[in-house]
Amino acid sequence: MDIRVVLSVGADPVKEETLTIEDEKLEPLSEEEVERAIEIVIRDWADKLLSISWEVLDGNDQPEESDE
Repeated sequence: MDIRVVLSVGADPVKEETLTIEDEKLEPLSEEEVERAIEIVIRDWADKLLSISWEVLDGNDQPEESDE
């Protein structure tokens, strides 16, 4: 099974990819289990792709960096 995934920031698409799950792995699953498996594959893809950085500015406009 191929799944087309589009990652958007705001309304702007920034990354598109096709993910594949082997059909043999999905055959014994119910429809709900297949849907859950797809969600897990997409979540894993997004977790590997995304990172968010932020910083707190003090009164002197000096950034204090933090990564999450």
